[in-house]
Amino acid sequence: MALQFSKDGKYFAYISTDGKLKIWDTISNNFEQEFTPDYHLTSPCTCLHFLPSNSDSNTGASPKKKKRRESNSNLCPNIVLGSTSGLLLVYSIANANLECTINSQTSQSINCLSTIDSSIVYSGADQDVFIWNLQKQKLLKKWKGGNEKISSVLAIPDSNQILTASKNVKLWDVDTKEVLQVFTGHSSDVIFLQYINPRESEGAYFISGSKGDRLLSCWSLSSNGSSKNAVASFLMEDIVQNVSVNIARNGSTNLAATVRSGVVHIYRHTLNGKCNKPFKPKTTLQVVSDTGQSNEVVTPIRIIGAIYRDDETLCLGYGTEILLTFENVEISAYKKVQCLVRKDPRTVSISKEDQTLKTRTPVVNDSVQYLTPLTSSVATTKRKSEGTMEIPMEKRLENLTLNKSDLVKGVPKVDNLSQLLIQGLHSKDQDILRTVLYRKDDSVIRNTVKRLPVSALIPLIQELTQLLKGKTLASQIGSLWLKHVLQVHGSILMSNPELQELLAPMIGSIENRLTLLTPLHRLKGRLGLLISQVSSSSDSAVQGFNENEEPLLIFDDKDSSESDEEDLNK
Repeated sequence: MALQFSKDGKYFAYISTDGKLKIWDTISNNFEQEFTPDYHLTSPCTCLHFLPSNSDSNTGASPKKKKRRESNSNLCPNIVLGSTSGLLLVYSIANANLECTINSQTSQSINCLSTIDSSIVYSGADQDVFIWNLQKQKLLKKWKGGNEKISSVLAIPDSNQILTASKNVKLWDVDTKEVLQVFTGHSSDVIFLQYINPRESEGAYFISGSKGDRLLSCWSLSSNGSSKNAVASFLMEDIVQNVSVNIARNGSTNLAATVRSGVVHIYRHTLNGKCNKPFKPKTTLQVVSDTGQSNEVVTPIRIIGAIYRDDETLCLGYGTEILLTFENVEISAYKKVQCLVRKDPRTVSISKEDQTLKTRTPVVNDSVQYLTPLTSSVATTKRKSEGTMEIPMEKRLENLTLNKSDLVKGVPKVDNLSQLLIQGLHSKDQDILRTVLYRKDDSVIRNTVKRLPVSALIPLIQELTQLLKGKTLASQIGSLWLKHVLQVHGSILMSNPELQELLAPMIGSIENRLTLLTPLHRLKGRLGLLISQVSSSSDSAVQGFNENEEPLLIFDDKDSSESDEEDLNK
């Protein structure tokens, strides 16, 4: 079970959904301890069981120390925990830590636990039965219990027998590992077994409850009984979670069954022979919270568990797994439904008197220093406050810049998305590719294409081919990216021998779209490509020429008339 009361009812232990062990003191109504085992997420605890106190374990100690240890052990029993990795943990409430850890050397999950004394523990792990010795800290015995997963186990006092349950309940002899008897009657896995020994009865009994039936079945363990059917059945409204048994002074058996819906059903019956009809609860306990809106609107508070204090008193634990409240309630035998109106633990507020006692107003004088996000660091040397706020370093650096319009405000802008595009092409992540490709800024697209490596061109062209086959927006985005890819990396693509096969689907889809257009539009597209190549080559030629550089050679070609005059003068 994932929750259980100690035998004396003082402690309540619960394994939460995140694998943590939580312990409450039911007498003082306090949350005592919380234990988080190692690897509680990868190998969480699955079940727990309180160990009975053992006063014979301190025989070698002095009488004073022995008496002190016996009293501590009676007040603070140990808890055995089973995990999904086959580990058995023994937790000490007195020390608030683990006493020991026993490894079964298997990876089988421990599903259920039971014990009679503080030294021998019985457990069911998958389809096997384990017997542990806590004093020697080792696994004593192991055998297969059947073809179905064992969901519950129960050790029978004053005998060498145990009960294991899946859909059927089997009675085993521990020494010979043989099945003595099989009890059938449940349609789903049995999750609860409880031993009953009435005072005025010839034999012992046990009750069982499954996760799919709304019945508690009571079976006889007497060797004389040859019937395999249940001697009594108790009808419930939901699946059982916790059962407390009390044997009254007159010999009748009292049952308090906590069901999944959050109510407690009380049964009273004297076990003496077989009963054909199932018993209905004598009293049903439930806890509600008054919302204050109207007399008819109430909020139910779920009861987690219940245990008998005496014949007429029941301890209830209600609330949530984080906020639990324990209260002793007198059972009314004359009421069919006993409704308790309590405050919801989640909405309980502190009274004004307690608030005034626990709240103190701080004394504020002139020497107080207020800390803000800008002045959160405290000076190492004591200085007198001048009432001026120090300018942070970020503001000083901004004031040193010559042009404040160059300061980046908000999210920094990028001029290319090459790294993100490479990551999307490599991982085939459509979200990343959609984020990068669905852009219409020519400068960002061109800068991104320029910084792409050669190995990313073919995957990019394949993605653009899929875009060109799409609808209007996708084809427009694909054509825009394709134009820049061909302008920037056209020479590299022409050197690829598989270019025709690569561009064949793209050319086919483009030609289908251009069937209705005139040849002038095709010529316009080709001229655009030609003009872009000429402009890029001319820009590179202009960039290579510098007007300030002097010519290497100057040749002066004179006129023919001037040369004739020079000859005549000579």
